[in-house]
Amino acid sequence: MQRLLLTLIMASQIVACGSTSGKRNSISENPHQAANASGTGNSAFHSLVGWQKTVPYYITSEAPDEVVEASQNAADTWGDAIGQVAMKFMGISEAKRNGDLYSSLDDDTTYVYYEANWNSSTSKSSTTLATTVWENANDSDRIVRGDVILNAQTYTFLNALNKIPKGVDEGRVVDAETVLLHEFGHLLGLDHIEEDEDSDSIMHAKTFIGPGLSFRSLSDGDTQHIRQLYP
Repeated sequence: MQRLLLTLIMASQIVACGSTSGKRNSISENPHQAANASGTGNSAFHSLVGWQKTVPYYITSEAPDEVVEASQNAADTWGDAIGQVAMKFMGISEAKRNGDLYSSLDDDTTYVYYEANWNSSTSKSSTTLATTVWENANDSDRIVRGDVILNAQTYTFLNALNKIPKGVDEGRVVDAETVLLHEFGHLLGLDHIEEDEDSDSIMHAKTFIGPGLSFRSLSDGDTQHIRQLYP
């Protein structure tokens, strides 16, 4: 099995996205650097086959309701682009992550983790917003398992278009749907896209965070790419 990782990193209010066997790789861009290709021969994809099935996923119980709603909206957006259900929300789970960054891939269930112990459990920078990990089959580029991990230790994920609750640090506010739309793109097989290649893509390696800041739509290029994986 080959396991890979994408991360999303924050600096100066501009945020750049970011099993136990096989080669492990990572992509961790800084805000003003171009995204790196993943070695598939096409920079739009990290896996050239996809899941070959609808992906059932759970949200861990630590996540607020706004994250649950955002995940369903993001899943629906990708499904609408494909023309079929790509990801199906299955409910709330009390699942915990243990061990290293990839240990959550040891089960066959896909989760969106709301990780309060980000630094110690992922070994990623505290400024990283989120990480998507996945595993490809030994005999093909088919994705067989994967998870999304949100950095709840540093950031507050909510609906950034709503009034921000009192006591929340506005400098750490992240629009949950924006991030999950991006991370679900990775989970389904897409890589980062450089801004000069597609200025409207959700798959840019950076995004703005803060109250009132969101990006919740796919570009024509995003739609074209996801349909190539899920015709």
